[in-house]
Amino acid sequence: MTSSNDNQSRETSGTKQTSGNADRRFDKSFRMEYLHPRYLPVWLLLGICGILAFVPPVIRDFAANLLYRPMMRLPFKQKNIVRVNLRLCFPDWTEEDTDRVTGEFFRVGLKVVLGYGEAFFRSRSYLRKTYMVTGEEHFREALSLGKPIIFMAPHAWAIDHAGLFLSASGLTMCTMMHTSKNPVYDWFMNSMRLKFGGKVYERGAGVKSIVRALRDGYHSFFLPDQDLGTANSIFVSFFAEEKCTLTVMPRLAKMADAVVVPMFSCYNEEHHKYEVVFDRYFEAYPSGDLEADVRRMNAAIEKLVTGREKQYMWFLKFFKTRRDDRGVY
Repeated sequence: MTSSNDNQSRETSGTKQTSGNADRRFDKSFRMEYLHPRYLPVWLLLGICGILAFVPPVIRDFAANLLYRPMMRLPFKQKNIVRVNLRLCFPDWTEEDTDRVTGEFFRVGLKVVLGYGEAFFRSRSYLRKTYMVTGEEHFREALSLGKPIIFMAPHAWAIDHAGLFLSASGLTMCTMMHTSKNPVYDWFMNSMRLKFGGKVYERGAGVKSIVRALRDGYHSFFLPDQDLGTANSIFVSFFAEEKCTLTVMPRLAKMADAVVVPMFSCYNEEHHKYEVVFDRYFEAYPSGDLEADVRRMNAAIEKLVTGREKQYMWFLKFFKTRRDDRGVY
């Protein structure tokens, strides 16, 4: 996903954010350095987010419906990545199908982006009213097992709202973040993620940090579907294509004796709310067959995405790593 230099700069940024924490946890305390003039563009954007956070969702969504069509006429690389991913995953689709879902994808994305400030600027009581749940029985059944839970959440436009829902439900959560080169952005994003408490680790903290937290009574919010190269990954099928897929989740579940619960986060355009979708927890997982366990994970993602294709974060380079080293993007 990133070059070695990018990874190094991210780890450096993350170290600054988590200085003083031996476990490289994010510290959401405000720093005066964030007021440096070079961060003014970010503060302007956050100010816009703050204003939009208090605009009724119906109005924001109406604006997004008007804006996304002219936006789709603009040339930008993410649009091409979306089309490539859709063609690889759904080879039987017509061009009309691909065009339709691509447009729907950016329409939903624009609605989520316009409302992104809600999670930071609005109250806890307000945020609780913005959620709706599908498959709540699966959520409750997993909780009744009395084990730490790994909520397997594939990337989606509304991904952060899934994590907030879990924290707002009273669960003590932990997760990992990708630090950026902009500490103000990181402060905003992770302060939002920690609104209801929990822990956010910098990615360099490693899996052991999550294992320790799970053993200490936390639950984990885990995103398993990015292509991060061949390290700790194997090639297994994903929809109609072969994908370089992380093997971390079954190993994490085994080390922490945790239950894996598939979940997906959507923006429900009809109700103007964030819909959190749960599926039943994995039984007898991990099985001891790593390839089968990783394929089971991908199959669960396929199930959640099917019928909700416009919600999945198709602009990520899911198929960047290839067996033959031939690029598709």
